[in-house]
Amino acid sequence: MKQTNEHQVTKKTNLSIIGIAGLAFCGVLVETSMNVTFPTLMRDFHQSLNAVQWVTTGYLLTVALTVVLAAFLQRRFKLHGLIVASSLAFITGGLLCVLAPQLWMLLLGRLIQGISTGLAMPLLFFVIMQQIPFAMQGTYAGLGGMAIGLAPSLGPTYGGLVNQFINWRVIFWIVLPIGIIFGLLGIANIQQINQPTTIHFQFLQYLLVAIGFICLEMGLNSLVPAALAHRPFTETSLSHWLP
Repeated sequence: MKQTNEHQVTKKTNLSIIGIAGLAFCGVLVETSMNVTFPTLMRDFHQSLNAVQWVTTGYLLTVALTVVLAAFLQRRFKLHGLIVASSLAFITGGLLCVLAPQLWMLLLGRLIQGISTGLAMPLLFFVIMQQIPFAMQGTYAGLGGMAIGLAPSLGPTYGGLVNQFINWRVIFWIVLPIGIIFGLLGIANIQQINQPTTIHFQFLQYLLVAIGFICLEMGLNSLVPAALAHRPFTETSLSHWLP
């Protein structure tokens, strides 16, 4: 991998990193914000918890399956195209979520936004490792990780407040323009150092990985409700563990 030998980071590189990190932050923020809206979603869409939990479970599964493709995508396509795709997926998914009349449309929007986050997170660290001088990579990687890691801490509070005092759809309305700004910032400043190369995509290997992830996720989702049904979590059962 080619790395810059300069000791000074250009303004465009800094802005592109800020844009990509901001886009990833918005994706993770919305994901953790939706965790606290399950009771409201169950009531609004008249669905069970098993169905509603796919709002976050499906999102995380899509992120994982997209991240698996990161190395291939970054070598095969231009970085500009990847950040454009991530931004469009974030916008399209967000609009589907805020306009969703039924749960299936909300789930579809979350899956599309999962693609956005799955593209943005590895792209952030790829740009850092490729375009930041070696002596400064640790600092940039730490700041990028801190920015993304801050989202799960803010998400439940943000989602709870918005859901309590306004409406769960506003969670997306507020974050959507912020994500658009960060996406445009990344698109306008992303730079290409190494040109894309034509490489063969290992479709069968990826298919097996995807099947494995999906089966594991569905198995875990079925296991927890079954365990709760066998031994319901009540105040009496909690007192067994308390002194």
